[in-house]
This record gives sequence, structure tokens and C-alpha cells, in this order.
Amino acid sequence: MNANFLRRTANAAADTYPSSETLPALTERACCCPSQPTARVLMQPSAARPHVTELLLCGHHYRASRDALAAARATVQYLR
Repeated sequence: MNANFLRRTANAAADTYPSSETLPALTERACCCPSQPTARVLMQPSAARPHVTELLLCGHHYRASRDALAAARATVQYLR
């Protein structure tokens, strides 16, 4: 698994979303399977997760999770 988790720090710049310069190369693997990522998802902090979390999802897993991601108010950036 290639889990990319972003945690907040005392730095004020860490309170913003990562810049587009940190987009993964399309040769990287998704967090969910060995496929290439097609969507970069940023999950907002919650009571159980006090930091922003980044997920790289393949197309299949993104489509399967789309409703749950919308309910969680996740921000989605398409990579392809």
C-alpha cells in the first residue's frame, strides 16, 4: 500500500491543502490497490481523525466510494 497521510503541524502553512506541485506522478500506485491513481481525495479532519488525510484512489475504488466521499465532504482532484 502507498498510503500518503498528511498531518497538521505547528506550521501555519500546514493548515492549507497541499499545492498542485505535490501531485503524484502517474506511475505511482494508488492507496487502495496496485493500479495507478486517478483521483486524489482530501478527507477533512473529524473527531476520529484530527488531521487532513490524502488518499490516492484508482478509478474503480473512487467510483465505488463516491457517495461516501461526498457524504464526508471530501475534496476530489482528478489526476487524469
